Amino acid sequence: MNWNEFKKTENAGYLFIVLGVLNWSGNFVAARGLAGTVDPATLNLMRWSLATLVFLPFGIRSFWRERAQVARLWKELSIIAICGISLYDTLVFLAGNTSEALNMSLISTMSPLLTALVAQFFMHEKLKTCMYAGIVISTFGVALLVTDGSLGKLLHMRFAQGDLLILCTAMMSAVYNTVVKKVTDKISQTTLLMSCCMFGTLFIIPLYIWETGGKIVVPDFTYGLVVSLIYLSVFASILCYLFWNMAVEVLGASRTALFYYALPPASAVVAWFVIHEPVNLNQVVSGMIILAGIIFALYGDSPKFMKQKANNYG
Repeated sequence: MNWNEFKKTENAGYLFIVLGVLNWSGNFVAARGLAGTVDPATLNLMRWSLATLVFLPFGIRSFWRERAQVARLWKELSIIAICGISLYDTLVFLAGNTSEALNMSLISTMSPLLTALVAQFFMHEKLKTCMYAGIVISTFGVALLVTDGSLGKLLHMRFAQGDLLILCTAMMSAVYNTVVKKVTDKISQTTLLMSCCMFGTLFIIPLYIWETGGKIVVPDFTYGLVVSLIYLSVFASILCYLFWNMAVEVLGASRTALFYYALPPASAVVAWFVIHEPVNLNQVVSGMIILAGIIFALYGDSPKFMKQKANNYG
């Protein structure tokens, strides 16, 4: 089996989503570390401007060759850029100023459910009961993880302005995943990512002008800022979006969105591996529950699974 055949298989889809999650897992850590040092739209503009420049030598030829298709799909590509890049990342950075980490994590878990609903009503993807059951199981795992095993914390949650922004990003994520699926069979992945970079950066400029009052503001380029920008631009932008879009093409919007639940435990693993942050029992248990929810959502209705379930109860 050659590469062109393999990349269309289900196994390739899972490989792409794992690579996407791994590249994305440090995004919130890096963004959180820069909070208060660089304004949201300014940070997002720098991030995607650098990502565009880095990817330009690899994507410009494909973009130019498929320029006619890009012109025909400019509405869809604009929606993808706005919901997945321009507004999404800016609102995440902005929400971090007023929303608590617990609220952000829990509200973000609505993304797979919203994606499933959007895909069902607008893309006519057939979703079965096991999909929603898996979403509930994984959401419980995330709640257990972010509350450190004390679910009683949920009763004392306070909602701030940033929580509404995170809810908006969850809705944007649903729209992004659904529209990406509509265009993946019409243009190449290279052209899609090049279009996302260019359109996304362009649409950030008005936000930057509004944020700075029309002035050109250049932040202090410290070592930490430079390293964070390189990570955010190359790994959490180019590679992450490329692998994620490839996964959506193979698995569909709803199934790919399920792996959004894998971000918290993946972030914990990355933190353990990179900065030696300890992993506790609650994180292990929560990660297993999240994984169980994903597996049940994907395979809960398969004949083999149902037969095994019947045997267990028989």
